[in-house]
Amino acid sequence: MSDTMTNAWFHRLKAANRMLIKLNGGIEASADLASISKSQIGRCNSTTDTELLPITAIIRLEAECGDPVVTRAMAELHGCALTDPSERPANGHCILRDSAELAMRSAEFSAGVASAASDLVVTPAEAMRSLRDLEALERKIPDVKTTLTKIAADGGATAALRMVRD
Repeated sequence: MSDTMTNAWFHRLKAANRMLIKLNGGIEASADLASISKSQIGRCNSTTDTELLPITAIIRLEAECGDPVVTRAMAELHGCALTDPSERPANGHCILRDSAELAMRSAEFSAGVASAASDLVVTPAEAMRSLRDLEALERKIPDVKTTLTKIAADGGATAALRMVRD
């Protein structure tokens, strides 16, 4: 494996570790939830340390926050994606709503990358922010696919628009 791939792999997992710690309330709260020391969680949260969360801590923390951040990253590193068939839009399938949200997330990602590269230097923090924006975009794509496949299976759809006043 090349050094670039090794570094990319590590930084992707490190970013997921940091996000998982953040989603669980930071270092102290995550240490309590995972039953490991604050110093170990701190090392896993540090951008300059090579330590990653142990699998038992990942399982506990992901279960606590309800978001498989690290598991998703590991799946993506192997070319796979996690899906949750129980996730459905609250108001049913709506291609207009789904595509609008997809466009919004895409615009946020593009704006972030453009802003980061505007000075011709992309910092690690800017790269991490862009990764988070890209992950949000990736999480929306299955919703749009589900909506489109449902429309195709149902033989089409008619958009129902209505005006609402305050």
